[in-house]
Amino acid sequence: MNHVKTYTITLIPVDNGYRAVCLGVPGCEATGGTKEQALERIEDQIKARIAEATVHGRPVPVDRTSTKFLWINVEEFLV
Repeated sequence: MNHVKTYTITLIPVDNGYRAVCLGVPGCEATGGTKEQALERIEDQIKARIAEATVHGRPVPVDRTSTKFLWINVEEFLV
C-alpha cells in the first residue's frame, strides 16, 4: 500500500502577500506575507486534516486535481 500522497497547492499573489489553496482538500487555504509563509501554513493545514481523518477513522483526503500549463505566444496577438 502506498502511504505517500501528493497534493497540488496553488499560490496566488494578493495585496499583502500570498494565498495558498489546495483544491484536493476542500476548504484548505492559507495566507502569508511571503510564499514560504503561505506554503508552510497550508502544509500545516493539510497535515492537520490528514491527522483528523485518521484519528476519526475517515478516509485520508485524496487530491484528484490535475495541473495543465498553457504556453501562449502573445506575439501572435500583437498588431
